[in-house]
Amino acid sequence: MTYSLLVFLSRKPGTTPQEFRDYYTNSHMPMFRQLVGSHVPARHIQRYVHRTTASGDVGNTQRNPSTPASVYVGTQADFDYDVVVTIDFKDEAAFRAHYEFVQRPEIAATIAADEERFLDRTQTRAAVLGETIEVAGE
Repeated sequence: MTYSLLVFLSRKPGTTPQEFRDYYTNSHMPMFRQLVGSHVPARHIQRYVHRTTASGDVGNTQRNPSTPASVYVGTQADFDYDVVVTIDFKDEAAFRAHYEFVQRPEIAATIAADEERFLDRTQTRAAVLGETIEVAGE
């Protein structure tokens, strides 16, 4: 059975949403895939928070003073992260092998050094996902 993680990532202060997206997609992920080789997850999906450009007080947060999220329910502070990532592994054993590999000191140091270029690592959150139920439209 697929083993999945849900990860919330926030850009480094001073980095625009577009710079964050570009670096994550075009630099970090290719480096990461090459670094982890056969331990690469089966699937990695990035879903970005939709942000607009605004001036004045629209409930913006310190992290996003001029790029508020398009919030329907909740507050700007509830959506201070930039991307929600789902990472799928073939099964729990594949995840454990991946995790053990990326925790090796030289691998972890390489990943951390690259993440420091675009992520605010203090804001990263991750959890294991449970059962998936999909309800399709007509």
